[in-house]
Amino acid sequence: MSARGYSQCAVIANIEKRKLAEQYPEGTEAPDIDFVLSGDLNLPNGGLSARFPGLYVPILDVTFNGPERTDTQFGTVSINRQYDGFADFPLYPLNLVSTANALLGALYLHPYDLEPSLADPGTPPPIHTKTGDTDYYYFETEDLPLFAPLRMIGVPEPLIDVVEPVVKVVVDLGYDRSIPPGEPAPARLIPPINPVKVAADLVNAVGEGVNNALALTGSAPLLKIPAPGSSTDTNGGGVVGSPDKVVDLNAVGDGIDNSLSALNPFGTDQGNKQVGTDGENSGPQTALGRRTKLTPKSLTDGFKFTPVKPRSSKADNRTGGPVATVGANIGDSLQQVGKNVEKTIKKATDSVTKGFSGFKGHTVDSKG
Repeated sequence: MSARGYSQCAVIANIEKRKLAEQYPEGTEAPDIDFVLSGDLNLPNGGLSARFPGLYVPILDVTFNGPERTDTQFGTVSINRQYDGFADFPLYPLNLVSTANALLGALYLHPYDLEPSLADPGTPPPIHTKTGDTDYYYFETEDLPLFAPLRMIGVPEPLIDVVEPVVKVVVDLGYDRSIPPGEPAPARLIPPINPVKVAADLVNAVGEGVNNALALTGSAPLLKIPAPGSSTDTNGGGVVGSPDKVVDLNAVGDGIDNSLSALNPFGTDQGNKQVGTDGENSGPQTALGRRTKLTPKSLTDGFKFTPVKPRSSKADNRTGGPVATVGANIGDSLQQVGKNVEKTIKKATDSVTKGFSGFKGHTVDSKG
């Protein structure tokens, strides 16, 4: 027999499961009953009742009864969606952006929790974990519920895509996805933030937003956003960050320096020589003609932030690598503008000098 529960019915199903577990403890013969839950308020890491166990809401006369049991002999399947405010409430509610997103998720996502199907091959596969007697299936949500009201009034999706990546980084700071769904995690106050990882995520998000903004005008993307899990550790150094995303801030700086070098033909290193350094353990020269010595053991490696290679490019002997066509064109244009400005200033200076020389030995009366 199978007992199914969605939202409040999932809460009732969990109450019945606890009663059955007390009646039929491990080692005794129990009836063949399993449970299928969705929009699970008792989800140990995420459910609203599990985030605030024991909280009493007078208006509703409801007491949050904590996380569900996973140590019974009754098999359970729990299916939930990311950002559903009832089943995926922030671990750090003081992140008001994350909390607001979850509240809107309760309004816009929770009523449709039954849409994702494990049997539908067209549905993106969920993240599957198992704790005790329960199999957890977690479906990721592509769009933030925070922007659902804007979508409802007709704001074009491409405009939302310009800012949504950065907001998503802030929203996700309210969660700790390293904690399994089946591990009880009541609400906490202050998250332990890794500034290196947060900075890298924000750089990624800003780059994605810039590319989305350029797409509005039909322009090609300027920035290449690395896929999660990519690593470009060229210094043989240690790394910091989660296994799915490793960050190299030296590579970030190198990419920005290379981009600026394409716009600045002056002060660069002809032939890519290592000027003023040991020539071996040195970073690329900056746009101001300086080089940054790299630490042999970098603390952060693996994140690369560089211009996208053009469809047809050639090596630039000033930087030793491919330079985006747009960068080269801008650099040439700036160089020509500089020459024109120099000519204009010289011409104006000559005119002023000539005009002042005509006044030597003369006075001007009140009539001019």
